[in-house]
Amino acid sequence: MTRNLFRYGIAATLLLWTTVCLAIPARPEPPRLVNDFAGLFSASQAMRLEQVLTSFDDSTSNQIAVVTVNDLEGYSPAEYGTRIGLQWGVGSEKFDNGIIVLVKPKTRDSNGQVNISVGYGLEGAIPDAYAKRIIDNEMIPRFAEGDYFGGVAAGCAVLMKLASGEISEPDSGDNDDLGGVIALLLLIIFIITVASVFGRKGGGHNNRGNGGGPDLLDALIIGSLLNSSGHHRSGGGWSSSGGGFGGFGGFGGGSFGGGGASGSW
Repeated sequence: MTRNLFRYGIAATLLLWTTVCLAIPARPEPPRLVNDFAGLFSASQAMRLEQVLTSFDDSTSNQIAVVTVNDLEGYSPAEYGTRIGLQWGVGSEKFDNGIIVLVKPKTRDSNGQVNISVGYGLEGAIPDAYAKRIIDNEMIPRFAEGDYFGGVAAGCAVLMKLASGEISEPDSGDNDDLGGVIALLLLIIFIITVASVFGRKGGGHNNRGNGGGPDLLDALIIGSLLNSSGHHRSGGGWSSSGGGFGGFGGFGGGSFGGGGASGSW
């Protein structure tokens, strides 16, 4: 009788473990930092975001993995994101410096869900309150308008600044100071400049549908990410055109303890 109970216990444990493993996406092979299982990004968006996050990993050893899924399989966003971080080993084993940015899109039948899971080693730089502020101020407003790439890009930009020590806390979102006005003016000047260059070179043609470069909005968002990461390297690095890009080397066995925040819309 005791032996049968022991066998049943082992079988139940294995079944539970198998169910959990099947619910969480397998670690990507070859390894990559942008894992768009829900198909929210264009190919050029995913590629260029991958380049930015890989460059950030190369420069700081901090790893930010973006994961989009259509279903959380009954888990809360925080549990799902933490399980991905643990099963994939995002971040280094020595520093536990990984971050998971998880997005489930909104549908007619369910709310959208987003989570930022932070590895042990970055919880001091990105406490739960900061992660929540990034979600509420940078990501959900863009998601609510259907701009998933813009929301993820904006969130990653702030996370990179915090993780690298470039800033000590994210913007509170309630100050309209001179810096914001100057930034807006610079953005307008940049848009006009880029638009004029595109107009001269492309004659008004749109390459996106033919697998060409990103459209103007994508270029602006990626440019903002590059500026935010603070890691422009003139030698051996990569450029927006892809020159010198070495590719992501893989996850390092980092650990997670439940730090971070979630949100819905």
